[in-house]
Amino acid sequence: MTRTGRSHRRPSTTRTATAFVTLAGTLLAGPLLAPQASAVSVRQVPVVNGDFSAPNFTASGSGDKLTGWIVAYPYRLLPADARHPDGLPAVLLRNKRATDQSVSQRLRGVRSGAQVTVTFDDSTGGLKSACSKDQIAGGQPYTLQGSGGTRQTFTTDPGSTDWHRDRTYTFTANENEPLITFASAQTRGSWDCGPLLAKVRATDVPPPVDQTIDKNALPAPEAFEGNERINPRTAADHCANSRNTCTFTVDGPYSYTYYDKARVVGEAYLNCTRNTVNHDRPVRFTGGSYDSLSQREDIDRLSNSKDNLHQQFTRGFAKSSPEPWHWDTATNRTIHETIEAGEASWIEGQAGRQRVDGWFVGEGDAPDKQIRLHVVADGPSALVPDRVYQRTGPFTAAEKSRCRSDRPTAATPVDAGAPAIGTDRGSKADNGSP
Repeated sequence: MTRTGRSHRRPSTTRTATAFVTLAGTLLAGPLLAPQASAVSVRQVPVVNGDFSAPNFTASGSGDKLTGWIVAYPYRLLPADARHPDGLPAVLLRNKRATDQSVSQRLRGVRSGAQVTVTFDDSTGGLKSACSKDQIAGGQPYTLQGSGGTRQTFTTDPGSTDWHRDRTYTFTANENEPLITFASAQTRGSWDCGPLLAKVRATDVPPPVDQTIDKNALPAPEAFEGNERINPRTAADHCANSRNTCTFTVDGPYSYTYYDKARVVGEAYLNCTRNTVNHDRPVRFTGGSYDSLSQREDIDRLSNSKDNLHQQFTRGFAKSSPEPWHWDTATNRTIHETIEAGEASWIEGQAGRQRVDGWFVGEGDAPDKQIRLHVVADGPSALVPDRVYQRTGPFTAAEKSRCRSDRPTAATPVDAGAPAIGTDRGSKADNGSP
């Protein structure tokens, strides 16, 4: 009789018999080893040409260029005309009238969800006697808005042409690289009198790291040229033009190691006998990589070892990690199993992985033409070992039923209950021969 139940001498709960780890690479301490739960420190945010000094100019007046900014009817004042305490030039937002008078810029490297603070100086001014007493007395209104924030109205100090230092505007970005826009709100008075702006700078508090995003659904890549959004394929093609067209930089706080969900590797073995079964099981544990370019835009460049984008990525990653990036891994092991009567045995694997978030940035591009491409990749980690669990446990109800079932057989249509006749020792002539 086959015994299908568990022995009364053994506990009935599922247990892990053995747990061990296999390294995908050498285990080393490194900047990506410890997962980052959140990024809460205040960071300095680069503002391109925040002092309005580029391109170089020799006379106050209108111009069609302001490096790093999208401009509508720009008007710059030389330091001597701006009279800023730090000797800086200034931008004049002239009266709005029929068209907007504004300057805008994307804040590079700022993430959606970040709390951004823009700091700047303002004053009432213009060339020489452009401002009437009434305009000075009432101050000059203008607005500032960042992507995701409310439009806030500011007014230069009424009755004064002195500079007001360190005004601030805070908003929560609703997109990566949010756009900030200063715009005149004055519609009356002299055309050449208005709010002056100088010394624009910014900080942000990045949002917490979201570690719940599945590797099969990475966020879509984003690309910019200067202050304009462009198609990610255009940016990828640009960076792939040569080996050094772009540089990839890892965003450290948003790159981390983690353990993937456990999965069953191979088959489950069930011991339906009365005796302990011992045998060796071959186990092959594999892992692959994913990236947002291929997932969301069908751009298969990052994993192609001959592609320049691949080379830029691996070089940039190597600067932030003691181990190189692994696009795929495979581990082969032989595991010895001891399966008690009435038990099942199976293997589970939990892969050590790492998420890498970063930017490709064009080298040598002018700020207004600089290509930037944001990507996310996810692959096997050489910094944390894979976990392989050797497990045994009781049968499920279906498995118990299977083990209790009859073995394959057939009916005996005649004399099924008769005693066996003869033996198998006789010759073929014996009556008892089959």
